[in-house]
Amino acid sequence: GAEPSVESLFMRKEMNECIANFVDTLPENYRTVLALSDLDGLKNREIADILGLSVDAVKIRLHRARRELKKRFDTECNLYRTEANELACDHKALCSSSSS
Repeated sequence: GAEPSVESLFMRKEMNECIANFVDTLPENYRTVLALSDLDGLKNREIADILGLSVDAVKIRLHRARRELKKRFDTECNLYRTEANELACDHKALCSSSSS
């Protein structure tokens, strides 16, 4: 499908702040692997070494973290394409209100 991957959304500057809000709501162990992988660009092996986990554990955690993130993203954000075919996010609640 045309669904953007979580990784590609991370790359879009205008969405980073929005995504950061969602990442902040994840359990800490998910947040950590996501940050190391998607923000710092580390390989699973490096993440495993840093966190003292097996590579398999890192893969599982990343998979679950991304699935959870996407679930929250789908719940809170309307993704749509602009006329320029740019992906944009219409924030339902979480991203637009700075006071929670």
